Amino acid sequence: MESIILIEPQSKEDHVYKHVRMPRLGLPILGTQLQEAGYNVKMYMGTGDSLPWPQIMQAGLVGISTTTATCREAYQIAGMLRSNNIPVVIGGMHATFVPEEALQYADFIIRGEAEYSFLPLVRAIEAGETPEDIPGVSYWNDNCQVHNDPTKTPVDMDTLPIPDLSLLVNSSSMLSTPVMTSRGCPYNCTFCCVTEVFGRRYRHRSTESILEELTRYRGKNIFFCDDNFAAKPELTKELLRGMIKNNINLKRWGAQVRVDAARDDELLSLMKQSGCGIVYIGFESINPATLEGYHKQQTVEDIEEAIRRFHDYGIRIHGMFVFGADTDTVDTIRDTAKFALRSRIDSIQFMTLTPFPNTPFYDKLEAEGRILTRDWSLYDGHHTVFQPALLSPEELQFETIKAMKSFYSLKNILQNLALTGIGSVIHRAIGWGLTRHFERRNRWYENLLRHNHPGDSRPVALLYRLLRTTGKNEPEMAAAQLKVSITEEKGIAYLKLRGLADKLHVRELQKTLKGLSTEQYSQMVVNIEGLRFASDKAAAVFSKYLNKLGSRVRRLQVVTAAEKQARCLVGIGNKKRLRLQRFELLINRS
Repeated sequence: MESIILIEPQSKEDHVYKHVRMPRLGLPILGTQLQEAGYNVKMYMGTGDSLPWPQIMQAGLVGISTTTATCREAYQIAGMLRSNNIPVVIGGMHATFVPEEALQYADFIIRGEAEYSFLPLVRAIEAGETPEDIPGVSYWNDNCQVHNDPTKTPVDMDTLPIPDLSLLVNSSSMLSTPVMTSRGCPYNCTFCCVTEVFGRRYRHRSTESILEELTRYRGKNIFFCDDNFAAKPELTKELLRGMIKNNINLKRWGAQVRVDAARDDELLSLMKQSGCGIVYIGFESINPATLEGYHKQQTVEDIEEAIRRFHDYGIRIHGMFVFGADTDTVDTIRDTAKFALRSRIDSIQFMTLTPFPNTPFYDKLEAEGRILTRDWSLYDGHHTVFQPALLSPEELQFETIKAMKSFYSLKNILQNLALTGIGSVIHRAIGWGLTRHFERRNRWYENLLRHNHPGDSRPVALLYRLLRTTGKNEPEMAAAQLKVSITEEKGIAYLKLRGLADKLHVRELQKTLKGLSTEQYSQMVVNIEGLRFASDKAAAVFSKYLNKLGSRVRRLQVVTAAEKQARCLVGIGNKKRLRLQRFELLINRS
């Protein structure tokens, strides 16, 4: 097989994660496994527009890891690749939750942990074999989806290679290096989807293995990307003692912990001695009823004590709060912003509750008719995507942004300078800029929320026309008819095209749809399964129009009946057009 490309797409949406150039470690680990098996591997991270398409189109196989918020970008990338006959494997959290959807855009899906499945799948693809015995793999067989049972054996962390981050092109630009010491979480917060993928059993790497990896990063910033770095305090202390004893001398490090880590003086002392500069804590709420509903197993008093004790050791705190629970009100949000300033948290992240698809929380809201949109790119914690119980959707969106602006105001930037140093000032200054940038870029969404409430989901017919071209006799006109219909359902416009289309038809179609206000739709689906093109030029004109339409509509899906039809829209043969299309290609195999 030729080279293998791994891609971690980034969303075009404006949110906090977009500004953090640090990959999740799934793909680097898989890439290292492939490299050790003799494959030529490169990894890219970015939006589809930023990828080097001429190089990627030379790959023998492409693997894409996607979250819910980045799946739209992943699907656009996959459509581009598959239309050029490049096998595509999609994995990650979103593909695990909705494999039936993800497989519409890919040749193969890997659900859950991929370290025991990806290399065998690559070898099966290379040999032209069906992956029927590879656990957790979904694939097509005779135009039917097949979903293999997942493995019952969790990945043994010490069997994994130390990820070679140099596989990531431009890895030198990372400001912080990710290191993973464990997987799984013994807690069961209702809104969290981590246990859905990694389980509640806590698995930890050996101290020797972690220290070996850390020796590569002396003098650098490290982020321990565990969901709970101190879930087993004795193991964490053993690691920290090893870091001190072996003079690892990191520049500084940060990690995610729970409030209970602050109760252990020995742990706090070791964290400080080994170079901990900041902890990221999921406080989630100061509403006791909300904390109980989240199953956080902590109180507001625990939160206050944790802030005080970490500050006693000179460790900065990034506090994370989630708004939108059924017990939250406008006052909950406003009081939380005041609490964050009063307790002198160094930096904060106020997010809206996000129901990830096919999780129990999502299913509950779906059954209650409270899901507002299925535009997955908005499922990033910064956009309200469901109907709260005690707030309107626009109130939750507006008040969350207002709370962020209140905390990250100019008058508060220097608040913690004497307490935790210049790092706090820098984080707040960055927060000030990002918050206001986000507000400007997302005013459209507040307007959309005002007009998009759960309600009647029946489709509404908007337009039906029969387009003919002039200058033809009657038999030719009958054969050259283009049927155009548009329906709308829950904020999604469905455009259906049937018949034979030449260049004149496409131009007439543009005139017909010119008055359609695309801004009011969160998504548009164009079904061309029954459409034929009179010539390659007609297909090229139609593709150009789709890209123009895709730049106006937030999400554009194009449903085709065959791969040949899909390829004629992408225009792979023209090197000047070798760029990501503004639409997702979905080949209907049923």
